[in-house]
Order: sequence, then structure tokens, then C-alpha cells
Amino acid sequence: MLPIKIIPISSVLCALFISVSGFRLHLDSLKSKAVWTLHNENNSISTGAAVPGGVYSDLQAAGVIGDVLWRDNDVLTRWVAYDTWTYTASFYVNADNLKYDSITLVLEGVDTFAYVELNGSPVGSTQNMFVRYAFDVKQHLQAGHNELKVTFDSAVLVARNLSQRHFTAPACVPDVYHGECHANQVRKMQASFSWDWGPAFPSVGIWKPIFLEFRNSPVIRSLTTHIEKQDSTWHVRITAHFEGHGKSHHLTGFLSAILSVEGHQNVKIGRDLDTRTRNDGTAEVDMNMKISENMVRLWWPNGYGEQPLYDLNVVFADVQTGSTSHKHVKIGFRTIELVEEDASRILGNNTAGEGLTFYFKVNGYPIFMKGSNWIPSHILPEHSYNKMTIDNLLRSAVVTHTNMIRVWGGGLWEDDYFYRRCDELGLLVWQDLLFACSMYPAHHEFLENVKTEVEQNVIRLQHHPSVAIWGGNNENEVALRGNWYDTETQFDRYKREYITLYVDTIKPVVEALDPTRRYLVSSPSNGIKSEQDGYIAENPYDPHYGDTHYYNYVADNWDFSIYPNTRFASEYGFQSLPSKWTLQTASNLTSDYSVDSEFVAHRQHSPNGYSFIEAQIGRHLALDKDDANYFDKFIFYSQIIQAMAMKVETEFYRQSQRDWYTMGALYWQLNDVWQAPSWSGIEFGGRWKMLHYYAKSFFEPVLVSPRKKVTGDVDVYLINDRFVPITEAKIFVDTFKWDSLVPIKSENYTGNVGPLQSEKQVSLELWDEKNKDEIFMRFSVKADGVSYSPYNYVFPVPLKDVKGLTEPKIKITVRKAQKSSVGQNKFVVNINVDRVVAFLWLETCHIDGRYSDNGLILTEADTEVVFHTHDDVTAAELHTCITENIQYYVNK
Repeated sequence: MLPIKIIPISSVLCALFISVSGFRLHLDSLKSKAVWTLHNENNSISTGAAVPGGVYSDLQAAGVIGDVLWRDNDVLTRWVAYDTWTYTASFYVNADNLKYDSITLVLEGVDTFAYVELNGSPVGSTQNMFVRYAFDVKQHLQAGHNELKVTFDSAVLVARNLSQRHFTAPACVPDVYHGECHANQVRKMQASFSWDWGPAFPSVGIWKPIFLEFRNSPVIRSLTTHIEKQDSTWHVRITAHFEGHGKSHHLTGFLSAILSVEGHQNVKIGRDLDTRTRNDGTAEVDMNMKISENMVRLWWPNGYGEQPLYDLNVVFADVQTGSTSHKHVKIGFRTIELVEEDASRILGNNTAGEGLTFYFKVNGYPIFMKGSNWIPSHILPEHSYNKMTIDNLLRSAVVTHTNMIRVWGGGLWEDDYFYRRCDELGLLVWQDLLFACSMYPAHHEFLENVKTEVEQNVIRLQHHPSVAIWGGNNENEVALRGNWYDTETQFDRYKREYITLYVDTIKPVVEALDPTRRYLVSSPSNGIKSEQDGYIAENPYDPHYGDTHYYNYVADNWDFSIYPNTRFASEYGFQSLPSKWTLQTASNLTSDYSVDSEFVAHRQHSPNGYSFIEAQIGRHLALDKDDANYFDKFIFYSQIIQAMAMKVETEFYRQSQRDWYTMGALYWQLNDVWQAPSWSGIEFGGRWKMLHYYAKSFFEPVLVSPRKKVTGDVDVYLINDRFVPITEAKIFVDTFKWDSLVPIKSENYTGNVGPLQSEKQVSLELWDEKNKDEIFMRFSVKADGVSYSPYNYVFPVPLKDVKGLTEPKIKITVRKAQKSSVGQNKFVVNINVDRVVAFLWLETCHIDGRYSDNGLILTEADTEVVFHTHDDVTAAELHTCITENIQYYVNK
């Protein structure tokens, strides 16, 4: 390797602006003059098309089909997925453009099986919606008019045919999903064939940008950055990934890098290049940069510090052609490691101290990961990277003190914008590779397809400081060990194929491209212990190792004692229905608004889902099936049940940092893809459920957290997610009767807890058998340096059995305040009550906005919350919305 040179900034800028290495001719509908049309196999349907886009979107825009998310249109439009569709573009090229040495047709995302023709000549085919394809079209392009055709086979039929050749379990999803079979055979969004929270829309289309690239020399396609700290110096290895096309190229010139740092300074390095690319035109070139720690600030997860990002520009000046190629990324400086070491070092030589830890250390600190699981933001992939939707969801996560998002393996490699926003917002990303809840083939063609997919996407995402870990698959280890798909008789075959795919094929690719991050083969798993046990552990749910997914719909989900010890809870959840306002965007038939309607049944994809919700409601809340408002209450009560279940389980995991060194709680799931019952905290369209409001509290950095035990005692924990200890805090315990706002008893206790810790403070006996159905307890904490910590509550008996929880008198007043700092309209809502109110719910109606708090337990006569909205509404309109739709729980 030639020596690295330190060069002046002016030299780099001169090289940067001499000329550029060609240009792009966009073929997108909106960015170019290309005109796209769409037709099916027998030409009975022909219409205009949008690119990027997809067949369902185009047919809906043309009026051929209705709103795909309306009622049961997911089934009624399924014929679309079985037809053959052709996208045709007409565009013009200037004769001078044909003089470039290389002309490449680039398709950044094609869903999924397509044949590409230019001016009647075949130029290539595609078979993976997650792969970027580039085809040499120089010999087929002509001056003037050109015609591009992309013909799609049905992914459903291709999957069926592949399964006949390489059957891999399972054959089909459960019937209640209303889905399609053999999704595991194709490299396509697995959830597009349906899931227990979403419909089947096995779309086809050019779902990402498409363009022609004209150039005379290879370009820097991607940058990867390997950043490690040694003593007081950051060592940055920059790898420039060059791409030509289809032939070897001679790279002769100068490669330079400029990194912006603090104080408006720049660090510059460069090196001469004189090398050849591979026969396919690709090459990788490394440069090493050293940065003093005082030149950059640390990047921190949300809640622990700021997220400074620094511009890195890399330029190649080609002396043969006189052209330059430029690539820019933003990078952050932080260390992160997944620590799996002897647990007895932390917990001592007891049962909990057996096995290994499983926690993330960021910048040297053990951080408890708080957050949720991300599914695609839309079931149609062309809508999944809508920036407004991504911003709304990620900002909503930030508000709840989330510091980690798990991108689930049945969805998508998300768009660059998603990861950029995670970088900027401090959201660490647990990135699953896209394999979920299935066995997968391991024949040569499939493995080579996957290898390309993984290489491209790890290179694309590796530089983001938000990416914390690569996960090989979702639930496939435990599925094989647990015989989920009747694979027991072929266990050896499936284990061999499992290892071939995730260990022999994927693992070396990921670790070669990103050696500083952990590749975890499966989730849940026992982590390193699963690897030592041959990658399929005898018990992948061993609480002494790794991470856990836990769902229990039969037991009482408000009972702390049902939840398992785990080092890291990476999935857990309970269902609820979306609001009636959201359901109204899927049906306007009043007959559909019933738990027994075909519409509501069709939307429930989880087997026995409604019966589980009904059973949980029956444990805690009084709901009469003959109530005239039964359906409205069923929706509302389902959200209460879900919010409280997630509150109890999440607080159990946060408390267990003390006793089991549980170090993560990522509930299932953040968002939705349609208007249906699911585990989400945010409904399709962005409306917050009660769960999401409750997440703001149960993820609060400082929290007093009581645990009701089966004995009737209460253990009181103090949780501190800050870098400083809490000393001599005051923990207040107020006992109320349900019919009064005046506590019948008030006590306080001294609390102390170290930084980044949870500590049990006291065990209390708070009631006796004579009056526990009349009372409840409110907990709060005050401490120096803690500006806010929410109330917490213990209900001694199920609310359906309490006495005194009757109709309150509620007075609502609304006044408009000054706009917020981000330009939103701001309203202050005052709530006056004459007695305790349980789970007071303030509606937003059709106003797009949210409250500072909701689902309130009111123990004071006056409470204020703030409502923020970008909509142009008046205080009177908001007041009407609230008063006409107010909900709360009473025993009647």
C-alpha cells in the first residue's frame, strides 16, 4: 500500500470541482420526462403508472380497484398478485450522451421477479426486492426515443413453483391470516404474504428510484467506516467501495478524505492510487485517519447526551479521464459493544449469577435499552419510506424515552432516511436481517442471492452510528427447537440448512464488512451460549443467557409474577383494537362496528385474538355484553388492558436490572400497517393508543415502581437511568379511597439508588382484607436534580371488584396558548373532577395532534394537560371534541 499523505484542503477542493464522472438521467415519473404505462398480461387493463411505485398503488390511482385498505379489499384484490404486469417507459436520450464509456441502467429496488428489456433487447432480470441491480445498456440505448419494459411475474406463483422444487417448512400461514403461501422461498418482504398483524399484498413494482448512469470511469458507490478508540485517539478506517461495470478498470489518481470536526476545522488525508479493479469493475480502497478525542464530541443514545454528526467527504480524482467521483456520509463517534460475560461478576454466586450477561455498553457505560419493535410503516413498500410518516413515528418514539428500535426481520431493509433520522434522534437500531418465523432454503441459488443482499445492505448501512447490532433472523432458532412447523422428523436437515444459511454464508459476510459490531445469529437466543451449543440450543429461552420473546395471553397480564427472568426482553406484547376514528377510515358501515361483525373478524389475524382480549378485560373490568355501547367500550377497555399489561411487564424488566441484570425492554410493537387489532402503540395513520402515552411514563428515566406480590405485599423500587446517583430522595405513598380525592393515609420513605441502576427500597404491607376493595395506593418521588417523575399506582383488587368507583362530575375547559417552539398550535386543557377518575381518555377526534398525557388516573381536583396540533382548530372545537367523546372507567 502506498503511504498516506497529509494534504492541504485547497488541493482536495481543486480536485473535487475539476469535473464530475458522468451524470444520471432519472427515469422516475416525477424527476424526468419519462412516461410510464402499466398493463396486465392479456391487456384487459392498461393505465398510466407512477415510478417509483407498485401495481396496487397504480391500479388504485386509476380507479381499477378501490382503497386497498378498505374493508376486505385485501382479499377482493388478491387477483392482482396472480397476474403478470408490465411497466413500460418512453424516454429520450441525447446523441452526445452515447459517447460515454459506460451506460448503466440502475434499479435501486425491484419487487421482485422481473425481466428487463430495452428497445426490444433483454438486458437483465431481478429476483430480490432488497438488491440494487445495475445492467450495462450501452449497446442497446439509442439516440432519440427509447422504450424500457419491465415485466413482472407473480411472486405468489414463483414462490409456489420454487417450493415444489425446494420445499421448506412451513407451507402456509394460518388460515386466519387470509394470506399466501411459501413466502420463505422468495427474497421479498415476508409480511407482504400476510402476518398476524397485517394483510397480504404481494405487490410487484419498481418501488425505488430508477435511472441511467453515464460515466467514463468507476465511481465511489459507498463508504464504510470502522471507528475504534485507543486511549485518547479515534482510529477511523475509511473504505471506499468503487463500482465500474462488467470489466476491469485501471484506477489511477488521487483519493482524498475530509472530515469536519469541532471548531469549524477539517482533518484531511489522501493517497495516490494505481491499481486495477476486479473483472466486474469493483474494488475497495482503505485510508486510515486518526482523530484526537478533543476534536469530536461523543454520540449518545436518546436521553443520555447529544448526537453530534460529522461530515465525511471522500473524493477520487481520476488522472486518466480528468473526472472526479465524490461520496458524502455523516458519521458519529461512539463505542458500542454487546457484553456477554460471566454474570457472577455482577450478581454474585447465586442462581441469577449463573450464565452470562447480555447488555449493551455505550461509550463505556452499561445502558438499559428502552424501546419497541419496528415493522414497515406501510404494507405497500413504495409508501414505506414516506419521510413524514417516518418522522412522525420516530419522533413519537423519542418522546417516550426510547433509545433503541428493533427493525424486525419480516419487514424491510429500511430507507437511508430512516437510519439518518435514527442517527439524528439518538435511536440505536437492532437490525434484523430479513428472515422471520420460517425455515429457509439453503440451495446454491438462494444462498448466492442472499449473499448479494447482505453485502449490499451492510455496506449501505454500516457507517450509521445508530446501528448497534446485526441479528441473523427472527425466531428461527426457537422455531426449529420448538417444532413450530412439524420439522421434528427432519431436524438434522433443517439444522444443517440453518447453519449453512446464517453461519456459513451470512456470518462471514457481515463480520468481514463490519468487524466492530456483534452479529447475533438469532433472536431470541442464548447468544454466545447458543453458538457454543451448535447454534440450536436445547433451550433458547434459558433466562441465564441472551434475549427473550415472551407472550402470554392466558395468564393475568397485570400480575408481575407471570413474567420470566431474562437478560434482555427483545419482544413482548398484548393486543388492543384501534380507535373508532381509525376504524372509520376502513369502513363507513355502522353494521361493521361490532365485535361479531364479519369486518371486525376479518381484521383479526391472531388466532383467538378477541377471546384473549375479552378474557383479560373480564379479569379486571366490568363490561356487560348487553351494554348499548359495548363495542365502543370494548375498544376503549382493550386499550386499557394493553397499556396496563405493557406497563407491568416493562416495569418488571426495569426492576429486574437489580435482581437478574435484565438490561433491555423492547415491546412489540411500535406501529401498524392497517386499521386492525394489533400489538401496536401507534395506530395506522399516527394516532397514539393509550399504550404509547403510558410508555412515556414507564420508560421515564427516574421512576418509583411498585411491584405487587402474590402475598399482598408491595416491593417498591427506585429506577435511575441517569449518570448520577439519587440520594436522600423522598418516596411518597398516599392511600386513597375510590370515592375521595383526599388521601386516607400518607407516608414517606427515604430512597437511594446509584447511577444507571434499579434498587428495591422497601417492602410494604399497605392494606388488610377488610378494606382492600375500597382503596388504592399512589406512589411518587421527589429528589434533588430530578425535575419530573410520574405518579405510579397499585390496585389491590381488580377494578371490577372495587367499591366507590362511580360516575364523577367532570368539567373541561380549553384555552389556546402561544404556539410551541416548533410552530404547533398549543392548547391547555383543564380537567376538574369531584372524585377519583380511572383511565380518563381525552379524544382528538379528527384533529391530528396529541396530548402531553392521556389515560389519566385523576387523584386531584384539577389537572392540566397540553394538546399540540398543526391543524388550524379553535379551543371551542377541541372542547367539543373532548366533551362529546370523553371516556373513563366506572363499575356499572
